[in-house]
Amino acid sequence: MSNVIDQTVESPCVGVCQYNDEDYCSGCFRTSEEISEWSMMSKKEKRKVIELLPSRMEELF
Repeated sequence: MSNVIDQTVESPCVGVCQYNDEDYCSGCFRTSEEISEWSMMSKKEKRKVIELLPSRMEELF
């Protein structure tokens, strides 16, 4: 068993890619820009986006 901790930040994508008028995806609540830049973002940037998602979800529902 390895003691190495996986440092990757998983994408919040759930495979439902539909955008509302505010450009938020109704599946993961990221903007189209955040989605397209995800693979190029640093771990810190990804975590920052993920921290915003619950409040976006509350705004939409």
